[in-house]
Amino acid sequence: MAGLGRLAGRTALITGGNTGIGRAVALSFADEGADVAVCYVARQDDADSLVGEIERRGRRGLAVRADVTAETDVENLVATVLAKFGRLDILVNNAGIQRAQPILDMSVADWDRMLSVHLRGAFLCSRAAARPMLAAQAGRIINLCSQLGYIGRENYTAYSTAKGGMIAFTRALARELAPHGILVNGVAPGLVDTGFDPLPEAAKTAHANALPMRRLGQPEDMTSAFVFLASDEGRYYCGQLLHPNGGEIMP
Repeated sequence: MAGLGRLAGRTALITGGNTGIGRAVALSFADEGADVAVCYVARQDDADSLVGEIERRGRRGLAVRADVTAETDVENLVATVLAKFGRLDILVNNAGIQRAQPILDMSVADWDRMLSVHLRGAFLCSRAAARPMLAAQAGRIINLCSQLGYIGRENYTAYSTAKGGMIAFTRALARELAPHGILVNGVAPGLVDTGFDPLPEAAKTAHANALPMRRLGQPEDMTSAFVFLASDEGRYYCGQLLHPNGGEIMP
């Protein structure tokens, strides 16, 4: 779907961008005129098909396999994007994992993995992307947070903690980078029906019926928030969280 050209001439990198919310954001960015790189650790076919869809929209696409928790992978990822496109204007820290697990069943490795993918990944990717952005004195970093970072959920202790950390990371990094023309913000959705949430279908239905809007969010419901924050329309947003959640919480 043709957009308004709000991201024309810009290059975006979306971590975990081959599925779910990341994929929807990648296509929306391409519709708005951006060249888009995505990184992935699995489902290469999805990444390759996404690049094809981006290119059919008349933009350049790139898929790179990278583990966001591995420093060398992340440095190579950003270097590859710069070599392909010559610039990096927008980073979306979207990569993440979910697992429903009672705390008594949770191992130290489970806890560490959850925090590593979300927090270490966002740190490594933001640090690497900040270098070319600082050189340009311009850029956008958008972090995928969650309403669970505010309210928590039983059996999601590690995930809720990781997302709460992402919210604090967003605010602190925004203060550090804003004087250099780099705006850092976040999107904190409610439950989005991406097909990857471990909740059973009955629980999803009950959750949807409890919302004021009576439906779960879809990945496409999230994209306008990301486009807004990435574009010139979001030029006075700094350290802010947008909340597409169907009215579950109203901060």
